Amino acid sequence: MVEIKPSHKAFWGLAKALKTEKLSLLPLLRKFDNSLVFDDWEKAECLADSIEQQCSENPAFDVEHVRRVEEEVRRRVSLPPKDDLDPITQDEVSKHIKGLKIRKAPGVDSISSKALKCFSTLLVTLLVSIFNACIKNCYFPAAWKEVVAIGIPKPGKPRDLHASYRSISILSILGKQFGFRPNHYCPQQALRLVKYISEGFKVKRKTVAIFFDIAKAFDKVWHAGLIHKLDQLELPDRLVIIIQYISNRHFTFRLDSTYSSISSIRAGVPQGSTFSLLLYSAYVNDIPRPNTNVQLALFADDTALFLKSNCLRNILPLLQRTIDELTQWLRFWRKEVNPEKTASIYFDYSSRESTITVTLDTQHLRILN
Repeated sequence: MVEIKPSHKAFWGLAKALKTEKLSLLPLLRKFDNSLVFDDWEKAECLADSIEQQCSENPAFDVEHVRRVEEEVRRRVSLPPKDDLDPITQDEVSKHIKGLKIRKAPGVDSISSKALKCFSTLLVTLLVSIFNACIKNCYFPAAWKEVVAIGIPKPGKPRDLHASYRSISILSILGKQFGFRPNHYCPQQALRLVKYISEGFKVKRKTVAIFFDIAKAFDKVWHAGLIHKLDQLELPDRLVIIIQYISNRHFTFRLDSTYSSISSIRAGVPQGSTFSLLLYSAYVNDIPRPNTNVQLALFADDTALFLKSNCLRNILPLLQRTIDELTQWLRFWRKEVNPEKTASIYFDYSSRESTITVTLDTQHLRILN
């Protein structure tokens, strides 16, 4: 430390580390029953319980629908696959290894990105054989499904509440999947909305936009519902069966050097995997498209509805009907909207202030321009 000078990059890394609040400074925690926990193991168990509750399905809105889907998925994955996938090539694996970031933390298996980058050609060949054997046998190794979770304090939240910590999952690097829609970015949808509003201003049209917050969007994905939808999209049998691995995962919570007992992950897509974004997109792929002039914009878990007209009386009924259809569909697939974080904005070319409302479930959303 004495030899580190301000010109060295390690100087600023050390300064940041010394200024950052660490989890080792975790205070007493309040459990769900409001009792206090004191030692590290109790705290780890408390935070693990919070994550397990967070990664559980929402209550069923239509019990019969849930039963039918789960029965169909059980029947579907029990059948032998009818198709084959093209084998993974050594060039594909080498390309992915080359693109790995060396600063990513390794999972339970302790195999780091840096170690993978040092693999000889022979080791990469063995890795290709393992991947292809997994595909052929529709098998996802249990060791790649083990997750270690750590907690990061949410800014401005009381440190003594278990809900004030955001969990970060550390996955096996070998078990991570890759994929999101290339060349599709959030600014594209934002640009689409800005253009829509700007064009409305040119012809003196008013625009109302609703920006939905899907509560725990990735953590509350219903596993059977996801597999059902992947099957409906006619993905290859082997791929659907392999993806089913997400329904049998476990995690332990790590607090410094203390680990909680093993807990189950009953819902959600794997955190920290770019493939999870693609799985979520597949889950909401059949979201009802408005059959009116209402516009729908989707990007990962961001959902927005917007409509323009020369009169608010033309906008509100159509927008309200679409909101009702959307919330009904979300309930049907065990998703919930967070009204407190759902934003509503009224874009008007005039400077006159207006206040109007639409209804989300039983709650009124004020729309301010």
